[in-house]
Amino acid sequence: MSLQASASSIKDALASYLAWLKEIDEEDFVKPPPLGGWSYSEVFCHVIQVNVRSMLAVERCIYARSGHRSSGPNLMARLILYMGKFPPVKIKAHPKVSSIVKIVSKEEAKNDMLVFCNKIQDLLPKLTKVPLHQRTRHARLGMLNCEEWLKFIDIHTRHHLKQLERIRKSS
Repeated sequence: MSLQASASSIKDALASYLAWLKEIDEEDFVKPPPLGGWSYSEVFCHVIQVNVRSMLAVERCIYARSGHRSSGPNLMARLILYMGKFPPVKIKAHPKVSSIVKIVSKEEAKNDMLVFCNKIQDLLPKLTKVPLHQRTRHARLGMLNCEEWLKFIDIHTRHHLKQLERIRKSS
């Protein structure tokens, strides 16, 4: 998948998140599901936080000094990037990531989604000029280049749309 295709897919997924925001009232948005787990609000917060952190990693790749980085994504990352989705097992968020999840309002979620979408569009022209060997570490997936980071953002963003659907079905 090309950079442009990944960016387009992310944009489509973000449009789906914005559509969710229109369907859910504020009270249901912040209410935890009856079977436990994150509320809609916490899922939105998580997606935004991970995507923002991932874009910071992309920027580090863009502005890194040239030089060869020999290691790349680990085996799990290669499988995820190749398949275009996470394995069908529950994976706990990295403790560093879950510690920052909080309740956000629908308005905050909407604004953050729009800001993130604009950030991708702003960075996209720069991404095409970054050598593939310039990489930044992902906590679980190893060293990723800009293209791999964008694909990870796409996979992660689409993955949590399924979680929103599970929350809806449990309510």
